[in-house]
Amino acid sequence: MTSSSSPYRNLRLAAAIATALISIQLVLGLAGLAGSNGLLEPHGWIGYVTTLTTATAAYFAWQVSGQTHSKGVFFHAVSLPVLCVLQIGLAEMDLKWVHVALGVTLVVAVAGLFAMTRRGAPEESGSAA
Repeated sequence: MTSSSSPYRNLRLAAAIATALISIQLVLGLAGLAGSNGLLEPHGWIGYVTTLTTATAAYFAWQVSGQTHSKGVFFHAVSLPVLCVLQIGLAEMDLKWVHVALGVTLVVAVAGLFAMTRRGAPEESGSAA
């Protein structure tokens, strides 16, 4: 029982960390838009860490989907590192406003993954709700 819920707890933890990281990125990005250009470098580095964290969450979502046979959370989680890599590319190409628009979308998507994991572990949910 403990080992079957471990990937779910890992997914929840990775989603929580990704949500915290992307929230920090949002604040740094908004400060950068307001003129604090010194914060753009940490914004970028946190973006790389966020990409790795979302990839880790996707791995754990894959493990959870094998236990629950539910693929929705898995496909949502897999889309996040893909969007993060696209986001990095937009930043490298200096497409500022497209980068900002995708960044806002990523904030919502990452927070959405965390919200999806708050429903409870598969074995904790008990009956079909």
